[in-house]
Amino acid sequence: MNAHGGAFAVIGDPVAHSVSPPMQRAAFGAAGIEATYVAERVSAAALAATWPELLRRLSGWNVTRPLKEAAIALVDHLAPEAERCGSVNTVVVHGTRTAGHSTDGAGFLAALSRVRPGPARRAVILGTGGATRAVAAALAGTGATVLLVGRNAAAGRSVAADLSARGSAVTFAGGRGALAGALDGADLVVNATPMGDPSMPGTSPIPHGLALEALEPRPLVFDLVYRPRRTRLLEQAAAAGCPTVEGIEMLIGQGAASFELWTGLPAPVEIIRAAAYRAVDEQVTVGGER
Repeated sequence: MNAHGGAFAVIGDPVAHSVSPPMQRAAFGAAGIEATYVAERVSAAALAATWPELLRRLSGWNVTRPLKEAAIALVDHLAPEAERCGSVNTVVVHGTRTAGHSTDGAGFLAALSRVRPGPARRAVILGTGGATRAVAAALAGTGATVLLVGRNAAAGRSVAADLSARGSAVTFAGGRGALAGALDGADLVVNATPMGDPSMPGTSPIPHGLALEALEPRPLVFDLVYRPRRTRLLEQAAAAGCPTVEGIEMLIGQGAASFELWTGLPAPVEIIRAAAYRAVDEQVTVGGER
């Protein structure tokens, strides 16, 4: 794809709520590119059958949950950062072939750099999905000690082992019962679970009775959930005196990196940021989904 336009999409299930369409449309408009960008629901079961049709009509697409890991087997070429994390969130079309990239890690680190000058030393990531993979690999690449905590022990061990085999030293610390020990000395906590999003409103991955204010140092808390902007976890963290980062900032960072892969142009980051915040703030509750 060059800077002359095209059709783009974000695929996932569910995906109707995605902020990526208004964000990327604003970026294309600011760059003077005539391009479309829509959200398309694609189930995990339908992904392989849908792939050739996406390739036929799109110049590129983003991949969101639950498709990021499955997309690895469908791209023709895997970029190094996607290989390291075992996850794809951006597909670039080159003629009749596709290249799979992961901009999630770069987006996460870009968001993190806005609030702290140096890398994390000890990071605890809650969750074991595709976003966990990208964030864990990115943090391990900066030299951080990375611990995963998740309810599914088998999945946690599998993700940690796979990432370590790919060159990113990551340890599975255990289930939620292991969280207190994992947090000891942590300077970064990342929620990569859906807890707190519209499917689990008002919930938090930090259980009642675990006092963030008792931790030294106070960790920076980064919630990858971006709807709502201020999740229950971020409210807990702020009340405990912990610095926080909203999930929308990672979305902005990964979207900017995707734009640059598709167009070869510098991303208009502040325009992307304004569009993303406006879209999230304008969303209203409809039928229980926000």
